[in-house]
Amino acid sequence: MKKLLLKFTLFALVIAIYLTVLVTGSEYLIKQRKDLLLKLNTDVELVFTGNSTVECAVDDNLVSGSVNIAQSGEAYLYSYSKIKALIEVNKQINTVFLGFSYGDILLDKEESWLYSDEFIIEKIQYYNYLLDTPEKSSIIRNNPKAYFKGLIKSVFNNLISVLKSYSQESSGSKLTNFGGYKYLIRDKLGADPGKDAGNQAAIQKSYQQEKYLKMISELCREHSIKLILLNTPKHRSYYENVDEDILKIWYDTRNLLERDSLLDLSTYELPDSCFGDLSHLNYKGADQFSRYLNDLINPE
Repeated sequence: MKKLLLKFTLFALVIAIYLTVLVTGSEYLIKQRKDLLLKLNTDVELVFTGNSTVECAVDDNLVSGSVNIAQSGEAYLYSYSKIKALIEVNKQINTVFLGFSYGDILLDKEESWLYSDEFIIEKIQYYNYLLDTPEKSSIIRNNPKAYFKGLIKSVFNNLISVLKSYSQESSGSKLTNFGGYKYLIRDKLGADPGKDAGNQAAIQKSYQQEKYLKMISELCREHSIKLILLNTPKHRSYYENVDEDILKIWYDTRNLLERDSLLDLSTYELPDSCFGDLSHLNYKGADQFSRYLNDLINPE
């Protein structure tokens, strides 16, 4: 029995060492190529980031001088790490548009986007090499199993990204495994019951979301970058039924960032055919909205 236990222990130790070498090795390699992977054209000065509301709403092909790095279910912790890495490589960036919809600062988003198995595995496999120790520690404390699974997947993604970096001189206006505009073909207005408008039993603020939102604000200010909180168009059924407690949390949080601008386009009028659901634009809506944004941001 002792021999069997010893063999098992040695086997587990070998596997642990092997995985550690793979993870640390792949992260070392991708960090060596990070500047190339994250390098944008010098005319790209505007960054759109956040979660799926921005991912589906802003076609950066239609907004001059911009890049969209938003991704579905992206907590502000990841937005912070991505923005930080991007501005280290691209000194020309002068404006960041950060998604700031009504529900983004709620506790249920923290529990889902930040600590659920689904999103930890998805985000860690792409962004672990960008995270600092406090961010990694927070995720590990809350869900170590999911973090480990994401870490294993990150080895493959890191190595693929490294290999791709040798076949390209720079990223231009698109970034590998860094989010981006999503061409959404969807029409769920009839099936969407309006839950996103705020029908939770207990509405509470996410202090983690608020913390990293403040950190993004401070980061942008330190680098003389203008931060604009962007509330993308919502269907009128959503806007008309947002819970008052959610609105209060949203307004209170916005007031904490009084030195940053708010571009609230939640009531921007679009036909029903432009919405994938109550809170997301489909490709038709993204086309109209992105052209409007371009005219607003880049007037002739």
